[in-house]
Amino acid sequence: MTMLGEIDYSVFPPINATLNSISTVLLLTGFFLIKAGKRRAHQKVMVGALASSAVFLACYLIYHYGVGHTVFPKEYPVARTVYLTILIPHIILAVINVPLILLLVIAAFRKKFEKHKKLARVTFPSWLFVSVTGVVIYFMVYVWFVPSEKSKPPTTEGKAERVGPATESGGLVFFPASQELQAQPGDESVEVYFTVKNPTDQEISVGSIRSGCTCLAVSIDIDPIPAGGEATITGEFDISELRGTSIKSISVKPDRRSRPVVLSTTIQIDEIYTLVESLTTWRVGDDPETKTVEFRVLREDPIRILNAESQRAEVLCKLVVLEDGRAYDIKLTPDSTEGSLLGFVRIETDCELENYSRPLAYYAIQR
Repeated sequence: MTMLGEIDYSVFPPINATLNSISTVLLLTGFFLIKAGKRRAHQKVMVGALASSAVFLACYLIYHYGVGHTVFPKEYPVARTVYLTILIPHIILAVINVPLILLLVIAAFRKKFEKHKKLARVTFPSWLFVSVTGVVIYFMVYVWFVPSEKSKPPTTEGKAERVGPATESGGLVFFPASQELQAQPGDESVEVYFTVKNPTDQEISVGSIRSGCTCLAVSIDIDPIPAGGEATITGEFDISELRGTSIKSISVKPDRRSRPVVLSTTIQIDEIYTLVESLTTWRVGDDPETKTVEFRVLREDPIRILNAESQRAEVLCKLVVLEDGRAYDIKLTPDSTEGSLLGFVRIETDCELENYSRPLAYYAIQR
């Protein structure tokens, strides 16, 4: 029995496009046959359309299980917008179509033709749209807008500072095994690139590529990799909520007999300000002395604190401007330390980066 790890996934995109084309032709043929009153012929043709769509669905799921998401090249911004405009309703309607088609078939099988006719008014155009756009999506991704050589650098957009050594598995050499890159505060995502070389005299397929929950997409541009050839693995990670240093990884398994390879990327995002102490504490029974939270701007452009407000009335909050746009102290004074308390200071700034504009400073009275 053939295992998923041994499948040549590169054959699936043209197969899927062919199946969608067949479905389109059969759907249109079935439509004209029923309009001409040829019910028996219509039934046979629509069974064929159902079969081709079912096979397509199976092939589609197998392909994306093995390869993962498809990344449309960002070097074609207008085409990328058109692609996403087509892709989103294509996916939504493809999901909706499954139960609708089943109801349509059941109604016809039970000879409830009036119900079948009513369902067809909704299902037919939706089914046809999914089949047609499936072909269009194939041509956009694999024929019309393939990545150019310039769009496939060996590291993330030239921003990688250091790269690690190569690693090998299943006859393939992966480079780098690890890399470090610098991202900017406010960046929504980053793309990372890894080169896969095949030094053997036989083509080798990549069985599976996986990544974590923050991975927006991961793909390989050539699979199987020809003898003596190379391919590029591309990953796109969501970093909108990241601060400081974070490690992202992509797991690649060449085939079922090989060990998985983990390709890691250390992403560094420089802080634009510091908040010390981010947690201010007092012990129960101590003197209710004033303590200071320091806000210091690290970047060249200024960041001004517009307001600082304590969430709990029991803790007085006072903002002290040391240097406008550069340095602030937030003075916190509890009314009493007789009992436990937990709260925070909501700080409002004029920072243009949404994720950085409203930091919180926490405080606690604890035993």
